[in-house]
Amino acid sequence: MAKPFTIAVPDERLAGIDAKVASFDWGALPDAGGWQSGVGLADLKRLVDYWRTRFDWRAQERRLNALPHFTSEVLGQKLHFVHARGDGSRAPLLLLHGWPGSFIEFEALIAPLVADGHDVVVPSLPGYAFSGRPAAPIGPRRTGEIMHGLMTELFGDARYLVQGGDWGAAIGSWMAHDHPEAIDALHLNMVLIQAADVSPKTPDELAWAARRATLAKEETGYSQEQGTRPQTLGVAMADSPVGVAAWILEKFGAWADVPRDEQGRPDLWQAFDEDTLLTNIMLYLVEGSFITSTWMYRGRVLEGSGQFPAGSRIKVPTGVAAFPDPVFPPPPRSHARKTYNIVNWSEMKAGGHFAALEQPELLLADMRRFFADQESSQRGRRHRLIGAAGLAGVAALGLWALAGGSRRSHDAEARRRATYQPLDVPKAVAEGVWIVDSGPIDAMGFALPVRMTILRLENGDLLLHSPTPFSTELAQAVEALGRVRHLVAPNVAHWTFLADWQRAYPEATTWAAPGLRDRAPVRASSVRFDAELGETAPAEWSGTLDQGIVHGGAGFNEVWFFHRPTKTLVLVDLIENLDPEKLPPITRMVMQASAATHGTTARYLRLPVRLGGADAKKAVQAIVALEPDRVIFAHGRPFDSDGAARLKRAFEWLI
Repeated sequence: MAKPFTIAVPDERLAGIDAKVASFDWGALPDAGGWQSGVGLADLKRLVDYWRTRFDWRAQERRLNALPHFTSEVLGQKLHFVHARGDGSRAPLLLLHGWPGSFIEFEALIAPLVADGHDVVVPSLPGYAFSGRPAAPIGPRRTGEIMHGLMTELFGDARYLVQGGDWGAAIGSWMAHDHPEAIDALHLNMVLIQAADVSPKTPDELAWAARRATLAKEETGYSQEQGTRPQTLGVAMADSPVGVAAWILEKFGAWADVPRDEQGRPDLWQAFDEDTLLTNIMLYLVEGSFITSTWMYRGRVLEGSGQFPAGSRIKVPTGVAAFPDPVFPPPPRSHARKTYNIVNWSEMKAGGHFAALEQPELLLADMRRFFADQESSQRGRRHRLIGAAGLAGVAALGLWALAGGSRRSHDAEARRRATYQPLDVPKAVAEGVWIVDSGPIDAMGFALPVRMTILRLENGDLLLHSPTPFSTELAQAVEALGRVRHLVAPNVAHWTFLADWQRAYPEATTWAAPGLRDRAPVRASSVRFDAELGETAPAEWSGTLDQGIVHGGAGFNEVWFFHRPTKTLVLVDLIENLDPEKLPPITRMVMQASAATHGTTARYLRLPVRLGGADAKKAVQAIVALEPDRVIFAHGRPFDSDGAARLKRAFEWLI
């Protein structure tokens, strides 16, 4: 159980550290070449001089104690953590630091994220700062289990978000690998781990790998020492605060994105001040945790967690803020997506290894965009059957009341049965036409299938109609069919998964149904709409497709598409044809009562269509006059044959 904690380092401990700093023998330390041979002595002396004459640990302690600190024992490990509570409107967020950092890296991010509604949890990793010493070295995978245990202790079964860099990125990645059911989204500012069967292939990937190998020879001696002989290093550092400061300061100078002179000397004071650097260093000294902080490197070797097993793929939606780290350059997106479900990739203009300290505003902005997009996607899984406000929503809520007026959950097997397997893969239905079945989405508590249609245009480009949830595997399968050039939101409900597709295909044009761009949820999201769909097909696809609009009332508009080469009509919600036997009992009862299982317009949508008056009726008559061979829609089994006759029957209620 979590207990409140206050940082209160004993006076005698501080006095002992101060005495050792003051007695350091600088005369025994010749200069081997400044920053080209390790830490620059001039910068180290500047820091130590400030330490001796101006640094006030008690002032830093008071500042840190303004944060809500706790300790708890999780899976046998004592953990120190900050837990700042939001209003509960957003998912809990776990922020994970690395080495040689600490929880203070995230200090500037906590208040803004809490203001956004998140509960923010910032632990000290096992063996760091005020977390207890592990009984033996543990690596990132075991640490991930402990962190998941902490989040479970604090939030029960609630799903949560994870952000991390350095070891935090490795730990968060293992959490996503081992507990994908618990994590809504993963945000990284460093990509550390790939699956064992992944290798660079493209020229960009090979160039990155070559550069990374060169840097590894020059910059990772510390990692070899800490991964193989941490005990020996610990003996050397246990009695030397200046030695610890030098070991850590070298990494801040080498890894930060700061100006460097012709000899490679960093101007690290442009990125960090003495108080920040010394407070971080003191967190390694006051509890004697420098030694155990290095155990993560040894633990990675012992548990073999430097790679995911061959064939592993991270399914959790992942966003990467690719900062220009001078020592650990980010891989090309194409390489990272071989292992991760990359739905957002941001090339950051500035900031190095310590992104949260160097560029907190940039990191915060990227996290906010990414998590907001993922929450929008999650809402898409729970979106209303028609997504329109007003009378249509009232009608839908009336049906909801038939089921008792409360959200119902279904077991995983029942939810799976509601869909049309296989999921999230393109399935050919005609030449140049594919469908992607996905879901289930939660519509007012009911598990329903959802569908995207892919149309190949005259020039070979692809139009993605009503995109479903994005994944790296699906994107790769789509790319095998052609170049993605158009993303289409054909009514007010089917837009919530667009953000991920836009991130993957930033050059694609995104088209909106009339009125969609003006809706408050859209304005609040990061979805970009480039153009509005009209009554006739634009030049981009008029050689292949016809289109039109059914204008209803209560905010309802639906754009239809007709693929002339195959006589395929593509709708979204104007027709639903759910299979009753695939639905859980309560859902089946409600959907049958609404006619959503009858291959027609659901009853709750008929009123909004009728409110469109004569124009809506004329538009539907124009659709029927197309006499399609097949009809595809978003929810339920398509009309694979006898399309013209079945379409006419579907709209008998209106025409």
